[in-house]
Amino acid sequence: MIRPPVYDPSAPIVVVDIGNSTTSAATWHQGRLKLPLTNASDNQAAFEEAYSAHLDALPKGRPAATVISSVVPAILERVREHVAQRTEQEALVIGDTIPLPMDVELQDKRAVGVDRVCQAAAAYDRVKQGCTVISFGTAITVDLVDDDGVFIGGAILPGVQMQLTALHEHTAQLPKVAAGFPELPYGRNTVEAIQAGVCRGVTGAARAIVEAYATHLNRWPQVVATGGDAAFLAPHCDFIDNVVADLTLRGVALAYDKHLAEMGA
Repeated sequence: MIRPPVYDPSAPIVVVDIGNSTTSAATWHQGRLKLPLTNASDNQAAFEEAYSAHLDALPKGRPAATVISSVVPAILERVREHVAQRTEQEALVIGDTIPLPMDVELQDKRAVGVDRVCQAAAAYDRVKQGCTVISFGTAITVDLVDDDGVFIGGAILPGVQMQLTALHEHTAQLPKVAAGFPELPYGRNTVEAIQAGVCRGVTGAARAIVEAYATHLNRWPQVVATGGDAAFLAPHCDFIDNVVADLTLRGVALAYDKHLAEMGA
């Protein structure tokens, strides 16, 4: 029998973020993320192994709840089914069974990626003021939060690997190359030219978007970066103030904590 989760703010939960390329999971307890594990999103077996590792590490072998953020509906359904089988509990899904962790002022609130809102909420919770959140993932998002902690919009552009793949697959002779920054600002061969164009182009685009936000706000916002390529790209972005590897998972946990508070738990 599938039961509802136990709303216990003192008990550990498992938080899950299902992205286009990777799925991450961690245990959240007493304001800390523990045992963060990441696997390819299309590898269900790897997720099940990671999820089992979290359950095995819990004192009762079962979390108070499993809370999920997802931008891939098909994978979400498989994960929900597995959680129900393993724990006999219904998973909590942000934007479905529990609310988003912050207010959203967009033309269509339902269309925004849940991961973006979770990242924005965690960043705002960290810096305590309006900020910009850059997620360097499969797609790159550059999102803006106002001083009242409201998600007011953002920009989306192709990520590094997507651009490298597109150049190779949609041209006759350009090779598929690894991401990198050439020693000089320009490429001295085709590989370096592609790397310079894509990697310097991405960092330049991110800077231009943040500068546009700063002009709109009449001040330079705090900039928090996350995502799979953040560690690689952030050293080339002197406008980034903080890099937080597990920002989305922290936002997932924040959504759960806010939901408990609203319930009076």
